[in-house]
Amino acid sequence: MLNEDKIKQFWKDGYLIVKNVYSKNEVEAYRNFISKESKKNLGEESLNYKELEQKNLKDVLSYPELQSVILNKKLISTIRDILGDEVVYWGYSSFRWNEKPYRSFHNDAKNDFDCPFTTKYPLVRVGVYLQNHSDFSNGVKVWKGSCHTLRYGRKLLKKIFIEKGSFKYLFPQQFYKSVNAKTEVGDAIIWNLRTCHSGSAVRLKILPNVSFHPLIENFIANYFPKMMIQEEKERAVIFSTFGSESFSLENFIKDNLKHIEMKNIFKNSNFLQNEEIKKISEELNLKLKNVIS
Repeated sequence: MLNEDKIKQFWKDGYLIVKNVYSKNEVEAYRNFISKESKKNLGEESLNYKELEQKNLKDVLSYPELQSVILNKKLISTIRDILGDEVVYWGYSSFRWNEKPYRSFHNDAKNDFDCPFTTKYPLVRVGVYLQNHSDFSNGVKVWKGSCHTLRYGRKLLKKIFIEKGSFKYLFPQQFYKSVNAKTEVGDAIIWNLRTCHSGSAVRLKILPNVSFHPLIENFIANYFPKMMIQEEKERAVIFSTFGSESFSLENFIKDNLKHIEMKNIFKNSNFLQNEEIKKISEELNLKLKNVIS
């Protein structure tokens, strides 16, 4: 259970690393399954998931081998501490194996029209990285405090000048400090969907604790790869998303349903028909939501 200071720190920084959520045996079993499933569906090479329709894939909870990733008491309890008692899961989850590096400054909020200066966005993403990124490259990079900044497309200048008066809320990648998250085997990192982040973070041999902008990281990876600390092993990661019932959640789900690959995953998923999953979810106070009528 998180104390008040930890909860306040999450909403200030926009992310939290939860230690020792999964055992080493669980992590190894997850890695083995994801490796086999990915190679069966997508092939042997480094994969660009953005170019694939993923017609055969399901959400994480619909795979018996991965159900304990979602239905984990420590994880759900931590999310409840952050979001409140009612935590919702609707099947927006996936896994990645040996994915081609994707380094780009972005956040995951969709159809978000509320002002981040005065509101808390009630959706979080969980990343379970199944290898050591405390000492190796290819983990996630986050910009601390960037969940309070604006994205393009809102009434930016008016809100900046009237409500905050600083351009750092428009360009968080330049005014906020980025951090390479030091996740270890068995950890989970939770971030607010407004939090700016980037994947496949680069750690240098001579400056392992210095975090660079993704543009610099891409340059180093392309032209000076020997300067990097390489990944510990093939990158395997499991992503899942949770929210609390709200207008923000409904807007986010509307965006999900615009994408054919997500609609396919929702249609292929069967967690809502599994009585054992429903029973455990009730015990964890986790609400399962049907988004496909």
